[in-house]
Amino acid sequence: MKSQKTFYYIALGLFAIAVIGSIINSVINFNTVSETFTKLGYPIYLIYILGVCQFIGLTMILLNKSHWTLEWVYAGFFMNYTLGALAHLAVKDGNGASAVVCIVLLFVTYIQSRKIRNSNNELAEFGKPQFAKYI
Repeated sequence: MKSQKTFYYIALGLFAIAVIGSIINSVINFNTVSETFTKLGYPIYLIYILGVCQFIGLTMILLNKSHWTLEWVYAGFFMNYTLGALAHLAVKDGNGASAVVCIVLLFVTYIQSRKIRNSNNELAEFGKPQFAKYI
């Protein structure tokens, strides 16, 4: 159990560094990022929206309060990075590798998170009606 938690925190740390690095890069190198977004066919205002949503999502993963919202955050990150990798693949600029690395880190973090929560039995009762215990 301890090794699973250690592996989870290492993967989460690497994922958090990647997300924070992406947000900081969007702020510091705004002109370069906006050129890339234009080349990919996305509007520039999407940079701000993605930055805010990534910050909120990372905060929710780190706080780990509600399992329902945590599942949606993981789904949002997966869609973000998958669509980003596909956009880079469609334009053929060769810059989608970082999105693929983030997807792998996201999967590792998600799977380890599920293992830890299932071993603590916190997720087992989640989503079941309260009266189902008596049936």
